Parts: sequence; structure tokens; C-alpha cells
Amino acid sequence: MSSEEIVNPMSSPSNRRWQIAQFLAPIFGVVLVIGAIILVSLHNYHSTREGAIQLSRSLLNSEQRYITQEVSNYLSPARSSSVVAKDLLNGPDIDKDVINFMLLGRSVLKNVPQVASFYLADDEGHFWMMAPRDGNYEETTYKIENGQHVFHHEVRDSEGRFVSEDDLKTDPYDPRGQNWYLGALKKEQQPGKLSLFWRDPVPYLSTNQFIITASTTFKTIDGRRMVFAINIALNQLSHFVNSLKIGKNGQAVIVDVGGHIIAGHNMEAMRAAKFDTTKVKLDPATQSVFIRALNIFKIQGPGTGLVHIKDQNYVTIASAMALAKKSWVLLINAPESDFANFAQIVQKQNIYFSLIVIVLSLLLAVGFIYQGRRVVFFQKRLKKGQKKIREESAGLLAIANTPSLLNPEKEIPAMTEVLAERAKAKRTSLWRLLPDGQRLLCEDMFDRAEDIHGSGIELAKHSHPALFECLRDSQLIDVPNAEEDDRFRSVQRVVMRTIDSSHLLFVPILDQHNPVGAIMIEDPEDHNMLERTIALVSSIEAVRFTERNKRFNKNNYKEQKSFEEASASHEANILKIDKGFLLDPKDQEDGLPQDGLYPLVPLMVLEFVESYTTQKDTAQRNLDLINDLSKQIQNAAKDAGLFSMQVAGNRLNLLGSCSQELDIGSVLRLADAAVNIREICLNALAGLSTRLMFRIGIDVGPVIAAQIGENPSVFNVWGDALSVADLMAHNAPDGGQIQVSEQAYRLLREYFLFRPRGDFYLPNKGITRSYIMAGRR
Repeated sequence: MSSEEIVNPMSSPSNRRWQIAQFLAPIFGVVLVIGAIILVSLHNYHSTREGAIQLSRSLLNSEQRYITQEVSNYLSPARSSSVVAKDLLNGPDIDKDVINFMLLGRSVLKNVPQVASFYLADDEGHFWMMAPRDGNYEETTYKIENGQHVFHHEVRDSEGRFVSEDDLKTDPYDPRGQNWYLGALKKEQQPGKLSLFWRDPVPYLSTNQFIITASTTFKTIDGRRMVFAINIALNQLSHFVNSLKIGKNGQAVIVDVGGHIIAGHNMEAMRAAKFDTTKVKLDPATQSVFIRALNIFKIQGPGTGLVHIKDQNYVTIASAMALAKKSWVLLINAPESDFANFAQIVQKQNIYFSLIVIVLSLLLAVGFIYQGRRVVFFQKRLKKGQKKIREESAGLLAIANTPSLLNPEKEIPAMTEVLAERAKAKRTSLWRLLPDGQRLLCEDMFDRAEDIHGSGIELAKHSHPALFECLRDSQLIDVPNAEEDDRFRSVQRVVMRTIDSSHLLFVPILDQHNPVGAIMIEDPEDHNMLERTIALVSSIEAVRFTERNKRFNKNNYKEQKSFEEASASHEANILKIDKGFLLDPKDQEDGLPQDGLYPLVPLMVLEFVESYTTQKDTAQRNLDLINDLSKQIQNAAKDAGLFSMQVAGNRLNLLGSCSQELDIGSVLRLADAAVNIREICLNALAGLSTRLMFRIGIDVGPVIAAQIGENPSVFNVWGDALSVADLMAHNAPDGGQIQVSEQAYRLLREYFLFRPRGDFYLPNKGITRSYIMAGRR
């Protein structure tokens, strides 16, 4: 039959149209059904939506009344405390009034958590304050003693028992110029009614939160004018407003008419504005609904509304809160979908029920499609398996065609290369068990990523006993994480850690049931179908290792003897040690301390950054600069009376002292020297165009001190304090800064200024805190 007479029915145009019709007709029918269901559902949805919006407005009104009452209760201590203070602090004896003020403040602070502190001032400029302090209560009195202006603090417990006292020198302070005092005078008390002045929220630095101050003025029996003020923290009010559940995604916030946030949504994020109350405003990027609702309130007054933002409708309510300040406004919003959601649910349920029939009819078609995809998948898998077989055959052929394959004196790099390529491993290695049975010697190690070979590593039995026990196992050992396996943990730390590998395939090599070596495959990506390759390599290496060990026994003595002769030829050489001290501890009048552990030693590390360069001219300039700086630092260390100063690479290690008892004077001298050295380095670098920079770290902690070597000997220290000081220097946030540990900060905080850096991780110790030292107080 000629080729023209052969007809392929699948290529017929009519047949193709039929196939397309079979595919499109069910889809078209499904689309019609879905369209009808959607039209009916939309009608039902819109009829229920209006009712849902009316219901949502009623719910928001109820929520608004509840929030208003809670805010009123939150601010009520201001009015009640002011009423009590008016009647309690109007006696003729000012000392008794002050005592009563402190008793009143301590009682309220102990029982009312939202109250932050109390102020009391008179028309003569006297000032008193009551505030919490570390679980106790601090009574502050402003005094002028011997021409000095001081705040005298007395700390008492909750029962009024004396705990401690201290004085803080300050600039002249006149409470009569404060806005809470002036505001109370402007808002004089009216007959029969207590009038309060409310100050706008301000940051209260001692507690790191916003407060609002209410103050009132009154006259005592002897005619003195007193101003009493109470500070109420707004953080708990913000927490209350944020915790409200308004629908599913509703939010609430209290603002003033200028858009400044008083309490509520996003207040915690606003704390990052460094307590600048002018910046604590509604954010147009994230709070556009609140901004739109506030603008509607300014124009139309209080009430509910519907706001459309970013393709979504929001039900809003705005109401004035004339509780503290008339300018406060409560804003609430909730997505319309939260309240009309049940209509959407009903609509979706109708669609889902209708789609069940459609889905069942489509399952058969999907099953045919799935079956076709599975056939394609298995075809690809079969091709992949065939490719692996070809690769394995090529690898085995490459090994088999290697000349002198069984000659133990000839290196065969193809062994490890084929294993690495077949397993897609990071690294493969061959290890020979030496005749003494106590050591494994790496004959060849291939790094696939770097494409390099290496050898010569030894693993001793006394260091890896569990590994040597595995040599007698005739089966491949698959270890997913060697660091967690007791048998191979030591191998991971010594060998595998250099390339950060964890997964290990360990294959013992046996010759007549006796171990002669092993194969290690690190981080294999695909170790399926490796059996034949591993079996071939193991068999070949068993022969090579056995023969190699026989020849090794013959030559071992000569090699050992030549090594001893070579070692003896250098015994007469004199070891010369460069001490590296710019300030030698031997120059101390008391001599060097005894060798041993010193529990608290002040230590500073100065690290030069970007000191190394491959450009000759730049390197010479850096050397001249570092040399000049080292001389100046050396003089500064001598002037400060430091114990020693030693050079270690690009670092200088400075010891304040080295004694068994902590010398607080040496800690202070070391810190003072650090400030002076920082000034020296900054002055030297200020006028130069160089990348050279420095960082300083300080710690007070344990070290081991000892004289090392002989003729000459070197005094050396090492331990936790040196490691921590090095980490403090190396991890300082910016060049030119002094970072100190928490231990050093506790000893220096009374004499130097600091700012907290944050949490810092110390190896083997955990999380601690570090601080940046600014200078002397």
C-alpha cells in the first residue's frame, strides 16, 4: 500500500473539531450554570447587606458607649485624688501637709496602677514629688543647700519604712514656670466645683511611656496657694483600646482634633518616634480610614458614616470625649464585610451546593487528565533512571580503564571523583587503616566544589574509638547528622566541620572480613543506585590498602629513624621570642604576679580595622599612622598607670591590673585611658583620607596569668575576660566606639556615661547586655 493511501484518523480536521467540542461543551454548560447561580446569589446578597450595615452601626454605638465609660473610669483617679488633696493639704503647717501629700501619693500609687506620679508646689517655688521606684516609692523634695540646687530622694517601702536616700544635683528649678502649674492658675477653682487643667500627653522618661497630667490649685488656711498635679500613664489605656474586639477586624483609637494619637491603635509603634508627641499622629499610609473619619467629624460632627478606602467599605463612628479635654475624639472603624459576612456565607453556601453536581461531573475528566500526567511522570522517571545507569556505567568504565589500577604506589584520583559525581556529594575520601590498627590515614580526599584533591589527615583510635568500632561493620552506615551521632561526632568536628557538612555515608573496607580502611561520602544529594560503584571501589581499595600496608612495614623503621635524626639536628637551636609588649609588666615595681587564675581583671582590647591592604603605598601609610598612634597610646597607658600593654596582630591588649582582689581604681584608670585613647585616635584620623578605623572593648572578668617559655620567658594572660573584651571590640556597632560588658558597666556606671547597646550573645555564657561608653560624668 502506498503512503498516500494510509490515513491517520487523528489528523482529520473534523475529528479535531469533535475533540475540541468534547472539551469545550461541558465547560460552556458549567459556565452557564455558574452564571445563573451568581445572579441569584447577588440579589440575595444586596437585600441582606443593608440590614447588616444598620446592625453594625447599632453595635458600634454600643461599643462607643462602653469605651467612653471605661476611659472615664480610667481617668477618674485624677478628679477623686484632687478632691481629697484639696481638703487634706490645706493645713497651716506646711511640713504636715507634705507628710500627708506623701501618704496620699503612696496610697494611690499602691492601689491604682494607671497613676504614674504626683506633684505638689506652692507659690514660693517649693516642689515635692511622689513616684514609684523599683517596687518601692520615692519621695522627692527640691532643696537649696549651701548654694547648691538638689533633688533629695527618700525611698520607702509600701508600709512607709525608710529604705534609702540620695541627692541629685541639678540646675535651678522653679515649678511655677511649668505648664501644669500655670495651666492650673489660669483655670481657677469655681465655687462649688473642682476645675482641673489637663496637659497634653508628654513622654515620661523614667518609665518610658506617655502620661497626661491633671492639675488644680487651691489656697490653704494660712493663705498659701498650692498646686496639686497627678500624672496618669496612657500605656494601659492604649492596651485596653487595642484589646477591644470590634467585629473581626475592627479598630479603635483616641485622638485629638489635630490627629495626634492619645491612646489605642498603633500606639506601641509610635513609641519609636523618640517620644516626640508632635510626630505621634495618624499615619496616612496605614490609618487612612481613621483620618477620613476624623475629617468627617470636623465637618459634620459626631455620628456614624461609611468610608470607602482601597476598594473596601468601612463602617465608622466618631464621638467627642469631653472627659479630660474637649478636643479628644473617639474613632472606631470596622470593615463592612465583618458584619455583612453572614450574607456572603449564605451566598457562598448556595454556590457550593450548586457546584457539587458540577464537580462530580468534572471528576471523570480530571481523572483522565491526571492519568495522562502520571504516564508522563513515569516516562520522565524512567528516562532519569536510564541516565543514572549510563552515568554509573561510565564511572565504572573510567575506573576499570585506569592504568596500574591495583598498584598501591600509584595514586588513583578517579576513585573519589567518580564517587563524588555519582552521589553529588560535597566531598569524598578514602582512608587506610595503618598496620598498627590504631590510626586511619587519608589516602585521597576530593572536594567537588573546589575540584581539588588532598591527603595526609590522620584519625587516631584513642581520639575516635567509636569510629574504629564501626570499621568491622560490613554494611554502609548512613548518618543524616554526624554531630548528633555518638559514633561520628568527633569526626564531624575534626574533618567535616571544615566544609560545614553534616550528612555522612560511611563504608568500611574489608579484606577477608578484616578492616583495612573506609570510604567517607559527605553531604550526598543522591545516594541511590550507588551500591555497584561503592562495591567496586571497596574491592579495589581493599587490594591496594593490603599491599600498601605490607610495604609500609618494610620502610617504616627507616622513616622513623630519619625523623628522629632530623629532630635531633635542631635541638641546639635557640628559640627567640618577640615579647610584643609596648608596656612591659616586668617594669612594675612589685614584679610579676604569681602564675594562676585571677577572678576579676580589668582588660581592654583595641582593634584596628581595615589595617591590612595589598597596595604598597597604602600599606606604608597605614604602618606610619599605626606606629605614631601606638607611641601616643603607649604614653597614655603609662600616664594612666596601667599594668601592661601587649601587641597581638592588629589588636592591642591593655591590662588595668592583675591581682587576686578587684582593684576598682585600676578599673577606673583603664576606662579613663580608653576615653583618652579614643580621643587620640579620632584626632589622628580626623584629617586623613584613610579607611583605617579602630574599635575598643572592655570587660572585667577571670583570666589565667602565667610566665611562658624560658630564656626569655613571656608574661601572658588568656581567658574569659580577654575573649569577651575581644568580642566587645570586634562587634562594636561603629568604628571609634567603646563597647563594654555588663560586668564592666556595673563597676563604671557611677563615674561614666553610657547608653545601652542591647542584648549580646557570649559563647558558653548565653545572652547578656552590652553598653556604649560616652565619657566621664
